[in-house]
Amino acid sequence: MLNSKNTKTRTSFKFNRNNILSYIIIMLFSILLIRLIYIQIYLHEKINNIVKKMILCKDIELSKRGNILDCRGRVLATSVKKYSIFIDPTIIKNFNKIKDGLLKIGIKINNLSKYSSSNKAYIPILHNVDLNTISKIRNMKLRGIGFESRYIRQYPEGKLLSHILGITDIYGNGVEGIEKICNRWLIGENIEEKKWRDGRGNIILDKHIDKSKKQGCNVRLCINTTIQYIVEQELRHAMEKYKAKKAICIVQNPINGNILAMVSLPDFNPSYKISNIKILKNSAISDMYEPGSTFKVVTISAALDKDIIRTKDHFYVKNEKFKIFGHIIKDHNMINKNCISLSKAIEQSSNIIMIKIANKIGSKYFYHYIRKFGFHSLTGIDLPGEIRGMLVNLENWNSLSMPTISFGQGIGVTPIQIINAFSAIANNGVLMKPLIIKSIENKNNEKFNNLIFKPRKIRRVISKKTAILMKNLLKNVVDFGTGKKAKIKGYSVGGKTGTSQKIDNLTGTYSKKCYIASFCGMIPAINPKIVILVIIDEPKGKYYASYVASPLFAKIAEKVIKYLKIKQDENNYNN
Repeated sequence: MLNSKNTKTRTSFKFNRNNILSYIIIMLFSILLIRLIYIQIYLHEKINNIVKKMILCKDIELSKRGNILDCRGRVLATSVKKYSIFIDPTIIKNFNKIKDGLLKIGIKINNLSKYSSSNKAYIPILHNVDLNTISKIRNMKLRGIGFESRYIRQYPEGKLLSHILGITDIYGNGVEGIEKICNRWLIGENIEEKKWRDGRGNIILDKHIDKSKKQGCNVRLCINTTIQYIVEQELRHAMEKYKAKKAICIVQNPINGNILAMVSLPDFNPSYKISNIKILKNSAISDMYEPGSTFKVVTISAALDKDIIRTKDHFYVKNEKFKIFGHIIKDHNMINKNCISLSKAIEQSSNIIMIKIANKIGSKYFYHYIRKFGFHSLTGIDLPGEIRGMLVNLENWNSLSMPTISFGQGIGVTPIQIINAFSAIANNGVLMKPLIIKSIENKNNEKFNNLIFKPRKIRRVISKKTAILMKNLLKNVVDFGTGKKAKIKGYSVGGKTGTSQKIDNLTGTYSKKCYIASFCGMIPAINPKIVILVIIDEPKGKYYASYVASPLFAKIAEKVIKYLKIKQDENNYNN
């Protein structure tokens, strides 16, 4: 009985121990299974991302910025890949070895060992290094030295075209000029390269990327660098000669509106750091000034177009003065005749006759023609920073407004507005949008059909008949009047001088010392191929446009028409 009971007890104990062990195993297995399910289902994405970070890396590289070209394809702005050298002090064992290695190829880094105690893994030591130098350093296989690349914007022509091209910021985005206005086409697409690490840590590229397909588009301008260079050189000489504050010149094709050259001095080199941001301002589109007598073409054009006056009309002027609200308006050169013709009035630039003509037009129609010619409106040129100028609303005109505006005072204009108005006359009365961009192209210089900047007519300003009459009157100004020094042998020239007083900022009245001398002319006079505007701001000594601006126009125009091979007038004009 005893034996039987003991045996039963041992069997029961053994059974219970086996059961407990089985339960433990099942429980552990269940826990592991639940954990596995949790990891596979709920932590899958998180673990997958961690693994990817361990074996996958992505390099984001800015694509090459597109080039800016002149009308003939000459490169004006381009991007060149440059490299920076950095060190990782945490893995460098011998700083002198790196220093001596760099010194062998002409790179001197002083006090390199000062970084030995640094716990930073990235310390840049040199920027803007070329690929050839980088290759030499790589061949040395120096541990702890690395490289990174970026594109640097370069301007092969230096200061030439600086205000047109503009500049980019440190991130490669355009902030002025064409660089800004065409930034969305120039920047291209970012290049993303996926790199995988194998078990040994070697890099395996996911796929080859053709980086050239990602680069930005090229922008081709209407500007001709040869003409730009001619203008810039002559303008710089004139600025130095007259010790002027500023100088501006624009050359335009009146038929299609293309801007062939645009120079604003002083200028800058876009390849260098700009310390004075005021110099970035393009005076040709952003400066407002009172045009003086060049504006008289608007007054006469309006009167002729409304058939209020005729070219054969004569006006009484002898020793006449015009008095308005205590202001006395007179002509600089008193005309010693009782009556003079309309042609003689513009030849001698009579202020008094302009007032008489404006009074005949009336303020309503006069204001209407000023706006039709494009004043107090943006021309729409594809450059940033253009301003509208200043013109008091018609309902706010006083008794002094119309008389003074008739000869170019009391109104603020921009150089681009003036030349575009003269180009409208040259173009038989049709105002065109001034074009500075010709087309947007890919890296093979293939044009995108939807990105070709075609000539665009804004409106008809005056009739063809009026335009022809005006061109003859402007031709007489050069032949017999204040624009005589603008003559060019073998060519007829039509144009108008302008000498305007500047406002003295201290007194708020017109200065007796500071003037702006300008001349805007067209060649040939009756069938113009080019229009040129020159402006000299605050010339010292002789300040009249007939002495300063007219001869400067002739120097520029003579070289430009020779370069463009513009034919001489049929009658071999030699006046």
